[in-house]
Amino acid sequence: MTRPTVAQLLNIADRADRGPLRPAEVARLREGITHLAARRRHNPTATWGRRAAALRRKLAALHYPVQRGSIAACAECSGWNGRRCTGLVTPWPCPTLDALDDHLPKGRTA
Repeated sequence: MTRPTVAQLLNIADRADRGPLRPAEVARLREGITHLAARRRHNPTATWGRRAAALRRKLAALHYPVQRGSIAACAECSGWNGRRCTGLVTPWPCPTLDALDDHLPKGRTA
């Protein structure tokens, strides 16, 4: 038996709206869902996207803004110790976040 196509899976889902599915249709639907889930897990592009999103979250957590007078400074780049900046005050968003936005795919950051 060949794997179900997306069109076949959508057809089965449409039938589910009109009433109960036959056991063979339920089995076909589950097989298709399992196959699509496995493809997503082994898709290098999807893996890269998840890793890039994780990197974005970690760097955004480090390079957060702190208010210093009238400017927002990057806590990490400016050496913020909780009371003052111990290094050169770097405006936020900093060059690190700018580079991140320029080179990583956009995605969820939360």
